[in-house]
Amino acid sequence: MRLVLNLLVVVLALGSMQSCVSKKKFDELLASKEAADKALAETQTKVANLEKENTDLKTQLEAEKTRLNGEIANLRKDLDATKGQISAVQQKLDMSQAELTKIKNEVNGIFSAYKSSGLTAEERNGRLYLMTSAPMDYKSGSYGLSKAQREAVAQLATTLKSNPKLKILVEGHTDTDKVRGGAAAYQDNWELSSKRSLAICRELIKNGVSPAQLATVGRGETMPKADNSTKEGKAANRRSDVVADPDMAPLLQITKQ
Repeated sequence: MRLVLNLLVVVLALGSMQSCVSKKKFDELLASKEAADKALAETQTKVANLEKENTDLKTQLEAEKTRLNGEIANLRKDLDATKGQISAVQQKLDMSQAELTKIKNEVNGIFSAYKSSGLTAEERNGRLYLMTSAPMDYKSGSYGLSKAQREAVAQLATTLKSNPKLKILVEGHTDTDKVRGGAAAYQDNWELSSKRSLAICRELIKNGVSPAQLATVGRGETMPKADNSTKEGKAANRRSDVVADPDMAPLLQITKQ
């Protein structure tokens, strides 16, 4: 009997020891499971956050893509508009060049008649001066023509009569000396310069030139050719110039178009 009791005690002790070992393992497994659950939860949270960030990035990317596409479309629109403006400007430039060429040809046509008439022409200060065979200069206070000058005027008259479409402007000039007093005095240098231009025009008309081809103007002392401080300069300034006076109507008509 005593032996049986001892065996029961041993069995109970062994059972108690086995129970204690199983609980420890259970606790360890439970703790491991809880740690795994926690890690899983953290991982799932991280995944959810990453998915949200990915979604946000996609949304931002689409928005940026839409913005860039809009800017590209605007740039293309601006480029097309610029191309259109350049094309319009080029057309205007082409038209302007054609107009300039037309005007240039018209101007050349206007003045070529003078150059082809046999007259010696000289361009000075944007004007076309016609040279006579003798210089149209004068003594101080005089507007009379010498024999050589009358012959030169007669030659000019022959050219003008052969070219009835040519028109000239005769300009009279003086030096800076004041006109002398007396019964035959001129009021001033304006009047003296006008007398000088009129003398040439009247000589041309005397030689058969149509008055419609002629015009006169007195410049006084306002357009000196040389320095009035010297004797030689004053002599050069006492002169008459023959200037081409073309019909500018065709040229004006072009500018109105």
